[in-house]
Amino acid sequence: MLQEKRINLAVFVFALLFDTNYIFAGIDDYFSHKVEPSASRYGETGLYEIPNSRIMDPGSLRFNFSSSFPNEFTSITASPFEWMEATYRYAEIKNQFYGPSSYSGNQSWKDKGFDIKLRIIDERVNFPETSIGLRDIAGTGVFSSEYLVFTKSVGKFDITTGIGWGVLGLEGGLKSPLGGLRDNFKTRNSYDEDFQGGSFNYKDWFSGNASVFSGIEYDLDKLGLRFKLEYDTSFPDRNDRFEDISVDSRINLGMDYFFSDNLIFGVGFERGNQLMFTFSLNGNFAKDTIKKSPPKRVGKLNKEQKQQIKNDDSLFYRSLNLSLRSEDIYLQGASLNENSASLSVASTKYRSIPRLAGRSARIASALLPSDIDTINIGILNGDIETTSIVLPRHKFDNLTSDKIYATEVLLASEILSKPNKPSYKSSKFQPSVNFPEFHWNMSPALRHQIGGPEAFYLGQLWWRTETKIKFQRNLTLYTTIGLDIYNNFDEFANPSGSKIQHVRSDIQDYLLEGKNNIQMMKLEYLFSPKKDFFARLDAGLLEDMFGGYGGEIFYRPFNKKYSLSLSGHQVKQREFKQRFGFQNYSTFTGHLKFYYDIGSKVLLRSSIGKYLAGDKGISLDLSRKFESGFSLGIFATKTDLPTEIFGEGSFDKGFYFSIPTEMFYTDYRPGNISFGLHPLTKDGGAFLSEHNELFGLYGESSRRFIQEDWIDLAK
Repeated sequence: MLQEKRINLAVFVFALLFDTNYIFAGIDDYFSHKVEPSASRYGETGLYEIPNSRIMDPGSLRFNFSSSFPNEFTSITASPFEWMEATYRYAEIKNQFYGPSSYSGNQSWKDKGFDIKLRIIDERVNFPETSIGLRDIAGTGVFSSEYLVFTKSVGKFDITTGIGWGVLGLEGGLKSPLGGLRDNFKTRNSYDEDFQGGSFNYKDWFSGNASVFSGIEYDLDKLGLRFKLEYDTSFPDRNDRFEDISVDSRINLGMDYFFSDNLIFGVGFERGNQLMFTFSLNGNFAKDTIKKSPPKRVGKLNKEQKQQIKNDDSLFYRSLNLSLRSEDIYLQGASLNENSASLSVASTKYRSIPRLAGRSARIASALLPSDIDTINIGILNGDIETTSIVLPRHKFDNLTSDKIYATEVLLASEILSKPNKPSYKSSKFQPSVNFPEFHWNMSPALRHQIGGPEAFYLGQLWWRTETKIKFQRNLTLYTTIGLDIYNNFDEFANPSGSKIQHVRSDIQDYLLEGKNNIQMMKLEYLFSPKKDFFARLDAGLLEDMFGGYGGEIFYRPFNKKYSLSLSGHQVKQREFKQRFGFQNYSTFTGHLKFYYDIGSKVLLRSSIGKYLAGDKGISLDLSRKFESGFSLGIFATKTDLPTEIFGEGSFDKGFYFSIPTEMFYTDYRPGNISFGLHPLTKDGGAFLSEHNELFGLYGESSRRFIQEDWIDLAK
């Protein structure tokens, strides 16, 4: 699917550049006092050419740019866990051409890669922090390296030493340190003429000669400076494909200036003959730093009004309906009984089920007579009631008055799976709905191609119109239409050379010819065949490149850590203009998917099935969602395609992140700014993009997920 994000990206960049803490700052605050480990030229935390063992705080993102002839690196680094960094890197090698002039013209060599660093031992009083890492495990292998690195803080100094293989071991001071363990460690084959770059060449990891690198960093935090000095064991002349570059010294030195906690500039001198410049933009999205507006006040009824409600409960229903709408919550049904009140609600505004339940219960409690002891909140998503939360009213009122903790309310509450028959269908009060309903939204958006041979970023400013027509409660027609405002897609110059069906690699043709397009137009039916089961049927123009028909069934056992889904679609490839025409290629694609909640909002996903190009294989995905709703994940897909058919890279892999739009506002709202980063755009291992995938709609409605977010009940 063509990548896209909302124009809120501009807000995201602004937030990184200018931390809200600085908006009303004094003069002293413009000198940063938070000087911490920063990025290496490759993007991971380190010095310049060498890494250290440090890892960014979990939930962090960093954009990094560095230039030292002949290499320019543009990278994005993410830290989903306290022990992991993942880096996507785009390299331009300025003194080499991309290929023969007849093919590439004056295009310089471009390279993409994927790195990972893992902390294996935390720093202790008498022992350094220890990390292990791999560079360029998913690109051409031009910068491929492995390392074991140790870093110890001594006052304001950070001292690093380590051993590196591959590019980091080109000095060759140590002859195959692991050669005595296994013969495969004695030689490294990555630079043989027949080597297919980008393959998952694990047999070469930590093999061949190695070198010991070292470095020291010093913080002058009062001035916002971090000085770096390193002994570099890598040469820029990695193999015969690239011209030799003189190395007059292995000592690299320089400094980073922390303009703010989020913005870092660096300058240095390396190889004894080259100036180096670096720029980093980073932020931590684990917690929402913008305070949200509190729930709206609801005037409590006096004794006379409460007596009126007892005599005429329609007054309660009308008041409840009106008050809920002020919080963008839509009442689906309500019943007032002798000692309890029941209501079913839906909202796209709140991603947290406890927060939706809490705001609904606040309003209901303010309107209810004092002898009502229990409030039952039924939660709907995608027009299906997923769960209900039964709250003890008086304990909940004490929670909202800060008299007790959320845990006490949890112990006295019930969290129930969806009923066999939705409760709103038997409610005494059901707001009238006149079908068909028409909803629409218009906004600017961006579509882009990241990391192509022509440039790091090719994009389009695009005016997007989204419409939704509900013919009945579970039957909806979705349409997304885009109109071109501005693009630089005319810079595309390299057509796909893929040896299999071009299900994704013809992206430049879709971008060029589909400047004004129908991105999606599909009819969708959602239903629940039985308790804990959810299903979707859809047909039409399903995504940018494919249309067809199919569906998905999703099983979410309410009290378990796991869930399962089975999806299948018969699809046909769309024309490049992305209107109503199709190409000749058609196929069936489908997958069995397994989801497992590890805990602390860490989710493991695996799938097995058939992909768009007809290849079959398995995919693994590990992600983490933070308190703010920000999520980070890494993935890999391996199919039955041989390397010579799949092409450079041998399998699909990368990482992704998603930032909730609400992080940049003072109120809650739907939407995300999402990126998926692949080292290479390939046709193998390509999924159909499924709008309203059922795990996204219903996967977090189980008891475990609700309990993890229970603190949101009072927010």
